Amino acid sequence: MTKQKIGSQLDQLGLTVDMENGDRVAEAVVTVTTYQGEGMLMHHTPIRVPTPEPRPVPYPVERRVTTVVDADQVLSETQQQRLRVWLEANGIDPKFVSTGGSITVHSRAVDGSEGAYRIRYTEYCRDEKGHKFMDPGAGEAATVERCVLQSVPLDEDPEVPLQ
Repeated sequence: MTKQKIGSQLDQLGLTVDMENGDRVAEAVVTVTTYQGEGMLMHHTPIRVPTPEPRPVPYPVERRVTTVVDADQVLSETQQQRLRVWLEANGIDPKFVSTGGSITVHSRAVDGSEGAYRIRYTEYCRDEKGHKFMDPGAGEAATVERCVLQSVPLDEDPEVPLQ
């Protein structure tokens, strides 16, 4: 015998209860009868199903997205070098990163503390020899969205003054 969830089967049987508007089910006792082949029926022990207690969200979670490079953004040679060093430090081969997609860093902040940094970028699909796959419908190289944990943060861009 295996344990099975039967909620959808109860729905199909049309299990309904008359209740006043705004009332909620606090508990249900269900007696299940199953067919045992050749017309035999088995009555199972009644099951008491309590309504799950609502769980409060202990802290609001903010999701943050920082754009490192916009799709097709023009970079100076210094910025390109800085970006390549950062990608390599995080285990990403820059020669397979598509400039047609943006590079972003996603993180979460809970109670003022930020963490769980992930780098999202667009990478060319390629075979084991590193050759790019072509997308015949688009007439260009096929790409896929990737996400990796950030192990090395990106330092500030010296070419962009902070105000």
